[in-house]
Amino acid sequence: MTNSAAHLFPLAATIAGATPNSGLRARLKKVAPRPLPHTDGRTQHLQRMRAVAGGRSDDLVFVGGSAAAVWGLPMLGAWPPTVEALAGRHERSRQNGAVSWRRSDIGDDDLEAVGPWFVTTLARTLCDLAVSAPFVAAVSALDHGLKPTVTADGGRVYCGVEREELIDLLRRRRNDRGRTRALAAIGFADPAAASSGESLSRVQAYRLGFPPPLLHPRVDDERGAAEHPHFEWQTAYGEFDGVDRYARALPDGARPTADVIWNERRREDRLRGRGKAVARWTWEDAWNPPRLRSILLSVGVRPVRRAAFSPDAFGEWVMSA
Repeated sequence: MTNSAAHLFPLAATIAGATPNSGLRARLKKVAPRPLPHTDGRTQHLQRMRAVAGGRSDDLVFVGGSAAAVWGLPMLGAWPPTVEALAGRHERSRQNGAVSWRRSDIGDDDLEAVGPWFVTTLARTLCDLAVSAPFVAAVSALDHGLKPTVTADGGRVYCGVEREELIDLLRRRRNDRGRTRALAAIGFADPAAASSGESLSRVQAYRLGFPPPLLHPRVDDERGAAEHPHFEWQTAYGEFDGVDRYARALPDGARPTADVIWNERRREDRLRGRGKAVARWTWEDAWNPPRLRSILLSVGVRPVRRAAFSPDAFGEWVMSA
């Protein structure tokens, strides 16, 4: 950004240099998320952000998971229960009512206006998630953010980021805490992954020692028609079956019809006709490493190294360095 954050964001200078007054803090304590309809987690988080912003007389700079919600990034797992906003330069990170205040070395070039929101840039948001989120959640967000475009809240389309930009930004951070794991997540990310379920599956398969698959390869059947399975290994194709896979072809609230299921079965038969087995798994399988391992072994996919799992600071089992 060429303009200074202080010019674009009326509150930026206040946040960076002073502690907001106690009156504003007191009002924030009274802000509670409005009653939410049965919506997805990102939509609910955005509603919490609107509720918090409506309780202030000035503007907030949203960071972390809240910035991810504005940028339209997926959050593999639960969205933050509180809104995440930038703390003052001389303040500590802490939770105050409905807001978690995050202390950070954010500069003017790290801020951007996205519709009505003031947030960290897409690149900075992805770097922050790579540092702070569990590895699999970071990879899911990075897979999405590395695509040519992203669709932010409000429907506006923005350019995605380049991997080299993220690496450079990460290396320029003053605090190197979490940098090694963040670089691993950035290096592992692949914009060819079409969904968070595919991102999760790819991470788990790697953790289990399986070779990396090709993503969405073109497979021509005997008639010359092209299919694009989610994954391809030497002996098998892999298909992640998320609910949205069938829902995309149906009206809102409709259940998969016999025709939809039959067409998918015919597609699977055409893939088998190319001489490879087809493995299918669901969210429950992808979150269960022993089950996913059994599924892949059953179609002849073999590990090429020992499974590399170790507990991280979040209690999640992640790749050993």
